Amino acid sequence: VHGSACELARTALVDMSPLVALLACALANSVNARSFRIGNDAFVKDGEPINLRSGSLHYFRVPSAYWRDRMQRMKALGLNSITAYVAWNFHEQIEGNITHLSYVKDFLDIAESEQLLVILRPGPYICGEWEFGGLPAWLLWNDRAGIKLRTYEPQYIAAVGKWLNILYAELRSYTYSRGGPVAVIQIENEYGSFGNCAQNPDDAKYMNYLLDLATQYFGTDVVYSTIDGGEGFSAADLSAGSPWKGDRRVLATVDGGLSGANTYNKAFERQKAFNAPGHCPKMWSELWTGWFTVWGDSLAANKTSAEFSSGLGAMEEQNASFSIYMAHGGTNFGFWSGANGDQQQSYQPDITSYDYSSPISEAGDHNIGKDGGDLFVAVQAAIASGSGRPSSTEPAPVPKSAYGEVRLMESADLFANLAQLRSCQKEVTGNLPSFESLRHNYGLVLYQSKGMFAAAELHITAEMAHDRVQVFVDGREVGTAYRPRCPTAVSVPAGQGMDLLVENMGRINYGQGMYDHKGYLGQPPVTGNWTANCLPLQHEQVKSLPFRAGGGDSYGPVFRRGNLEIHGKPTDTWLDMRGFTKGYVWVNGNNLGRYWETAGPQHTLYLPAPFLQSGSNEIIVFDLHRSSAAAPESV
Repeated sequence: VHGSACELARTALVDMSPLVALLACALANSVNARSFRIGNDAFVKDGEPINLRSGSLHYFRVPSAYWRDRMQRMKALGLNSITAYVAWNFHEQIEGNITHLSYVKDFLDIAESEQLLVILRPGPYICGEWEFGGLPAWLLWNDRAGIKLRTYEPQYIAAVGKWLNILYAELRSYTYSRGGPVAVIQIENEYGSFGNCAQNPDDAKYMNYLLDLATQYFGTDVVYSTIDGGEGFSAADLSAGSPWKGDRRVLATVDGGLSGANTYNKAFERQKAFNAPGHCPKMWSELWTGWFTVWGDSLAANKTSAEFSSGLGAMEEQNASFSIYMAHGGTNFGFWSGANGDQQQSYQPDITSYDYSSPISEAGDHNIGKDGGDLFVAVQAAIASGSGRPSSTEPAPVPKSAYGEVRLMESADLFANLAQLRSCQKEVTGNLPSFESLRHNYGLVLYQSKGMFAAAELHITAEMAHDRVQVFVDGREVGTAYRPRCPTAVSVPAGQGMDLLVENMGRINYGQGMYDHKGYLGQPPVTGNWTANCLPLQHEQVKSLPFRAGGGDSYGPVFRRGNLEIHGKPTDTWLDMRGFTKGYVWVNGNNLGRYWETAGPQHTLYLPAPFLQSGSNEIIVFDLHRSSAAAPESV
């Protein structure tokens, strides 16, 4: 509830210094008497104990037109809170150019209007199967040689400080006691699985820096937390992830998969032993109801409705707070999907769908478990068993339509249009430059040679191929090397020119492998004069290509364009990419993400109604292997 004092304070806070802002909020708080704190091992909201029944929802994975719809569905599950990351790289793709902070504020405003509390997770690292774990790729550019991520290191801290000062200045009026929805602010994310505050003073200093910075803007009238664990797998030591053992300023919480009473009890005992006496409400900050899926998996990750029922039911019996990860997963639009792996052989890039076997599916429907049971109903019933039936009713289903085939009647070739597509070109001396040394973040890099070379057998290792390399000789594709399937041998004939087209399929978002540079990382494979071309594949570039009727040349990657005609109000649909190979799709300028029909298990791309319009809708398909298909189907 926003009283007049809080409303005035929120408006004024944007222009106030942190100290004056805190005084203004104190006045607003005294008028409205709102509070969220911890007391007697419980969360206490306005003087009454409360369990947070939360679920993760990512504003950057869901069209803004659907934020309210997804929140209302979460309320119908029986949830009273949402858990929300802030993705730094989504807002600062170019260093110093921070955009779209209004998205975060609008998202929080909708949560408040829906009377949902918010557990805010501003990072700066978020994991989340998101590109580079939410960190901006420019942190790895060559002008920051020697940077150490996620610790107290001057280059990293300087960038983090600039970002968080701007973010927190925008959000400082959104805590619950100041009239907003934010009840809990998480410091970093699963830090004990990366750093070690108990053994590395710079790690502890980093975490204290983040807490001090947050406190400057949000004060002490909000709950601060950390998250660590991985219960049921290999649980991280809470002292590795938090330097605040026995410190009432910060609540250490746990996470892990759906389980039973024994696992839950042990985790909560560890939590209680770590936190200050009386300052330990049971809190399972990520209850993994599903899991992510990577390209090449035989099936999308899924659980049974029985697992949902028993795991959620057992958590309700704990009389604990929890957050379902994910309540609604959404979509990795554009180039935002992340990956797991290391700097050796392991590399597992995530698919475009982030459905996550969530109770609310990628398109907002009831998800179905691998036993055929309704996951939404299972979660709803399990929560009701301990907390009572939700008072909110579920919104009507979001309409869906199958619009049929979309004929792609025009084409433009990649190799013939490099001048329009590239954002940089650099002559090569020595090793081929990485994306990062080219100051290039996403999309493709094309390395080109001119000059005669003899036939050879290329031996491409996983250390070289970051992440997928197509090899062309005189314009003809002769082989492909994919990082997790390397070493790969590619036989190349003698020629006058070689092209290496390298795709960034997502920087690693978890673990020490995050120092994940992209490109062909090594010496040129054959002699010649080499150049490197940055191909960011932004819609403005793609749209301006000289499309012409017909199939174009007979070789090389190709862009194909067509129109989807819609009569009346558009509805959600999916594009079935059957017959294509691998690439990207733009609809009215919106990048739907990556398809990889020949790898699977994802074969359709979610196309939400907010990306469409009545009348003509431009669809551009980029196919890396120039498949003969020319008509994706709306199903």
